[in-house]
Amino acid sequence: MAAGDHRGGRPITIGLVWAQFAAYHIDRCEAVARRFEGRATVLAVEVATTSSDYAWEPSGAITGGRKVTLFPGKSFDQLSNWQRFRGCWAELRQCDWVCIGLSYAELSTILLVVILRLSGKRMVVFSESKLDDKPRNTLGELAKRLILWPYNAAIVGATRHIAYFRMLGFRRRAVLPGYDGVGLDRVRAQGGGQLAPGGRPFEQRDFVFVGRFVDKKNLPHLVESFARYVAIAGAGARRLVLVGSGPDEPALRAMVGTLGLADQVEFPGFLPAGAVSRCLADALALVLPSVEEQWGLVVNEALAFGLPVIVSHQVGSRDALVRDGVNGHVVTSDSVEQLAQAMHDIASDRGKWEAKVAASHQRAWLGDCERLADALELLIEPQNAHARANVDRFLAQLA
Repeated sequence: MAAGDHRGGRPITIGLVWAQFAAYHIDRCEAVARRFEGRATVLAVEVATTSSDYAWEPSGAITGGRKVTLFPGKSFDQLSNWQRFRGCWAELRQCDWVCIGLSYAELSTILLVVILRLSGKRMVVFSESKLDDKPRNTLGELAKRLILWPYNAAIVGATRHIAYFRMLGFRRRAVLPGYDGVGLDRVRAQGGGQLAPGGRPFEQRDFVFVGRFVDKKNLPHLVESFARYVAIAGAGARRLVLVGSGPDEPALRAMVGTLGLADQVEFPGFLPAGAVSRCLADALALVLPSVEEQWGLVVNEALAFGLPVIVSHQVGSRDALVRDGVNGHVVTSDSVEQLAQAMHDIASDRGKWEAKVAASHQRAWLGDCERLADALELLIEPQNAHARANVDRFLAQLA
């Protein structure tokens, strides 16, 4: 069934809703709008402009679709469940397909999804959750199965995310990969369009971390591992750039001083999206050793420039974007020696680095927002051969 054949031949309306938009939400909405141009209308619903969790810049308009901010200038956390439900219902009830990027366990989301489904809407849950994110208990997982019952399908991250949703009751309902994408063209343009191995010379590139300074990012372990790497590499050791901010920053700065690394570790602070892209464009490799990481979109951004990446096993994006020893390294989140050796391997040999760069370029397409458009197109038009081929190609690349 073509999208425009629904409801008497008029184009259908596809709704996409998230609590707060960042640049990558705009990427995804625009990818869907491009894909369904002339066949469907895309409505992008942003509940609020800010939140307590993310200091993203206010998002702009969406090319090809209509964007609505329900509570402009407000923080999502300050809104009541009734406000969130009422605002979303007023906009999304006009849609034929509704894709939910809100937390599915929130009371307002549960009520919204049930009423939309009872109103005849086709419901799709967006999620990057996987079983190993945190300790799970049987009652909690049973409750999730009930909460997720009204959804017709799920679009998730990759291997472990698919397995988790199968466990949560999506046995016959479609579960497709491709949710966690960014606009690779946008990221590259922000970084100046220079991709590795071009741009900054190999010898002048440094290791980069990008993220919040919080416990789950495992930054004390990264600093300790970097100190071990410096001891191995000696005078030729690269620097480490820690991009971000958060409650762990004072302790990290103190640790860096104690280890005698003040001249080799840089704290540029929280950077806007464009500055992050420029930082990645000049980097040697991205390092993300988290003890909990549902996906890690900065890995997509690193691959946009062809960077090798070092990630822990817990990082969800490694299922699709990272191959150990090929375009980077997958390490345990508690082994200082393993992480230090991975850094040394990437930094010490230009030939090895360039081989990993080439492999990252080959995998970068898996992290593009077009993969979300593939998945949604296949759900709405199951006979679409182009979408089926792209989704099958994605699945074939998963670990």
